[in-house]
Amino acid sequence: MKFDYCPKCGEKLLPKQIGDEGDVPYCGKCERPFFPFSYPCVICLCIAEDGDVLLIKQSYGIIRYVCVAGYIKSGEDAETAARREIAEETGLETLGVRFLYSRYYEKHDNLMLAFACRVRKSDLTLSGEVSDAAWFTPEEAEKALFEGAYGIDMLHEVKRLQNGGLLGI
Repeated sequence: MKFDYCPKCGEKLLPKQIGDEGDVPYCGKCERPFFPFSYPCVICLCIAEDGDVLLIKQSYGIIRYVCVAGYIKSGEDAETAARREIAEETGLETLGVRFLYSRYYEKHDNLMLAFACRVRKSDLTLSGEVSDAAWFTPEEAEKALFEGAYGIDMLHEVKRLQNGGLLGI
């Protein structure tokens, strides 16, 4: 997000040289810069103790299965956001969280923080955001995800880490 006006006082922001950053939108009244930013989100590959992967369908138009995902709330760390999103959307308990990587998602201007999350397989309690959820083997999950989905990359990264004995969730 790029600011043209100060979100605190409404003053028009003017470019100001800020160190190595170059020209940055600056509010002379509040005396502070407003750096552009992307909204941080978590995307969670939910893996049960038996190795099955949980994928969901969102109720607002996505017709393919996806990983659990959501925005990081103000004051929340990414691992807490991952646990919260899994609990809110599926009702599942998260046993462990392992950061995989970050990627910028230009379409929605999001910084996606990818996590492999060990979950306790139990009855699902789906939120209104979720129209369906199902357990898949990793091979089935890869086929259920749409081509180019972050979930496929996450499955490959988890497999690579497991083969090296480095997953640890």
